Amino acid sequence: MAAKTTLDTLYLINDSNRIVSIEIIVGDQGQTSTLSIALDKEDIVANHIGNLPKTAIQENKLLHGKSLKIQATITDTSKETNVTSLNIKLSGGFLTRNYPLYKMVDSDGDSADYYCNIEFFNPSNS
Repeated sequence: MAAKTTLDTLYLINDSNRIVSIEIIVGDQGQTSTLSIALDKEDIVANHIGNLPKTAIQENKLLHGKSLKIQATITDTSKETNVTSLNIKLSGGFLTRNYPLYKMVDSDGDSADYYCNIEFFNPSNS
């Protein structure tokens, strides 16, 4: 199975007051995780364990040119599968987007590191 543990992408926003939010779902049943999220080096979430419920980032109009960094480590604690996964959902911008990431580890107890960089871009500001 191929692995996809990194993400480097743009997320389109606009000039509105609407809040952009993030939600992260971690892996198959029995996977454990820690994750940290920062917006331009300012922590939004630090050392969060498990799934991240929908969390506000900022208003669209304030995000142009900013960078969202996500670091996660997922440990395979499931007896049923060695597949780890991370699904990132961004909403509130131009479109709602899902970014699925995954990796099969070699054996129970192994971990996979995930790194994401999401740049916020407003096409009307370019």
